[in-house]
Amino acid sequence: MRIPILAVIPLCLLTLVLLWWMGTRDMDFLTPPSEATLSQIRAEALASLPASRLEDDAISIKVPPPDDADTLPDLTALLDPVDLGDIKSAPVLDTYSDRAPEGSAKLLALAAALEQAAAFQRALLAYERVLDLAESDPEQIQSAISAIHRLKPKLPDWNTDPDVAAQVVIHIGTGGRFSEILPAIMANMTRDLNTASSGIVRFSHELHIGRTLQSTDTPTPVALWITGPGVDASSTDVLSFTTDDTETLSNDLLKTTFNLVRGHLSKTTSYNPAPEALDDPLRALESHITRLLWNEFSKTLSPKP
Repeated sequence: MRIPILAVIPLCLLTLVLLWWMGTRDMDFLTPPSEATLSQIRAEALASLPASRLEDDAISIKVPPPDDADTLPDLTALLDPVDLGDIKSAPVLDTYSDRAPEGSAKLLALAAALEQAAAFQRALLAYERVLDLAESDPEQIQSAISAIHRLKPKLPDWNTDPDVAAQVVIHIGTGGRFSEILPAIMANMTRDLNTASSGIVRFSHELHIGRTLQSTDTPTPVALWITGPGVDASSTDVLSFTTDDTETLSNDLLKTTFNLVRGHLSKTTSYNPAPEALDDPLRALESHITRLLWNEFSKTLSPKP
């Protein structure tokens, strides 16, 4: 008796399904195996491998050391070493002027290396060369100013003998409105300027008080100029401003003094102009005008014989 082909195919599929169900009905395909089960499987798999595969822990990846020809270069050797020179000898005001043509980047690297070597006075001089001699971009200038502001107050004045400091006189010409408060303001201001110049310049002041203006509503003009000592001494230009605010008078005087010094240096020397004072004029007097420039400023007004 022959079974029709149309009946054979469903019977075969039914047989396969029944066999699969009978063989897997007690199995759990959804629950993941436990760690113990996995460890057993790993152990059985390793045991089934040939011994040569297990030699020297061959399952792990090992990278052989490179030959001498393949050794990577020491990248630090590619960097130019910083030549500190003789850091034990006493520096002078224009120290590192000869390195200014190399650029501000190398001067800043030199200054940082000198700081690392605890040669702080020399580091300050290197930062100052970024301002007064080297060709510098705004970011380099700001880096140098920040470093000067950080280092300079921690170091002794360049000149600690007032008797050998260059003498200059700040002249103030104004009306009688500020006559009572100007002496104290100028006493503080000359002291601050002596410190700003690191003792290189010794400032004094003279007040020239004119008659009081009839109208008290008109701002009072204030004129400033700086001279050397003596009647026929050299002088800066005259700068003036007007104000009726006693609270801002001191700051206005400092800002005008900074502009006087900066402008005079620009006219009489070939050094870079000092960066402008945008916010704090006293800080600018301390850090924007280098000690070398303070010395040059004093020479133009109070030349030594």
